[in-house]
Order: sequence, then C-alpha cells, then structure tokens
Amino acid sequence: MTLSSRTTGDQAELLAIAYLQKHEYEIMETNFVASKGGEIDIIAKKDGITVFFEVKYRTGESHGSAVETFTKTKKKRFLFAFHWYCMKQNLSEDFVRIDFIAIQKMQKSYRLTHFRNVEMR
Repeated sequence: MTLSSRTTGDQAELLAIAYLQKHEYEIMETNFVASKGGEIDIIAKKDGITVFFEVKYRTGESHGSAVETFTKTKKKRFLFAFHWYCMKQNLSEDFVRIDFIAIQKMQKSYRLTHFRNVEMR
C-alpha cells in the first residue's frame, strides 16, 4: 500500500514542524490557503520575525530533487498567499521572511535542508 501525496505531505510537514520547534520557532498556523488560491505550508515566528515556509518532500530524485520542485509557478501562488496573509494580518513586510524546507528521504532516515530568506523571483 502506498501513501497518498496528501498523507506524505502531512508527514513531511510534521517533520518540518518538529525541526522548527527544536530550533525555537513558534508555530502560528499550518496549511494557510488564500481566498483565491495559493497555500503556505507553515507560518511560524522567531525573534519577532514571522516566517512563511514552503515544505517539499521527495523519496527519490527521479522527478527532481525537493529543491527543484519550488518552481516559478509555485512561487507565484505562494507569493499571492503570502501577500494576502500579510494584508489580512496587517503585518509589515519589514518583519517577515520566506524560507524553504527540503526533505529528502534517505535509506534509513531523512535529510532536511532549511533555506532561509529565499529569493522569490
């Protein structure tokens, strides 16, 4: 039996949340969906900065690495949700950041890579 992509995505987000909590991030919200599309996997806070996370998980590299899956189209939808959330919460974009977490399944464990302050062009 194989896991659905949603179940696998949920498990990857739980790994990312455990990592973030270990590194003293306060989880504010998960799976935020903007009204007209776009989703943010995790919204967290640390040191007065609200951080928006995209989390990608891969079991192999046959369809590209986790890093390669954050495409221009995905970034555009993510940015829409990011701006929507900032507007609705009245957050100054001076105190926010966008990060990316790539999780690659290894033979007996996972490799988690945290990219801070991701360029969104």
